[in-house]
Amino acid sequence: MHLRRGALVIAAADALTAGLVLFGVFVALPARWWPVDTAAAVLASVEVAAAVGVLAPAPWARRVARTASVIALGAGLSTASALALTASWLSGIYGPVGRGGAIVLAFIATLVLPYLVVLPIVQLLWLGSNRKPVRALPEI
Repeated sequence: MHLRRGALVIAAADALTAGLVLFGVFVALPARWWPVDTAAAVLASVEVAAAVGVLAPAPWARRVARTASVIALGAGLSTASALALTASWLSGIYGPVGRGGAIVLAFIATLVLPYLVVLPIVQLLWLGSNRKPVRALPEI
């Protein structure tokens, strides 16, 4: 029962992350740029596939969930880094006006970190290692 509850939490987190990514990119962003749109669509698709696979214990579920976590972690670290660099550049170059933009970017980074950095790390820890244990060689 404990394992099933964990699977439900992980699947719900994957579905929530997919929804938030789709909302954040396709509703909240005022402009379209195909690299961002494509990355968001791919990430959301993999997250939904991971949620479905974890809910219906499919043989491919762990691999897809692990892949979704790695993709989300990469996207989250890239996004947070880009936001931090842009915020520091705005603040340094444009002074008080740039600090306002930097505050907005820092706020967006704090929204990205829980879902695209912390959650994928927790999921990877929950999913465990992908390697099979090595059997000891018989002693002669």
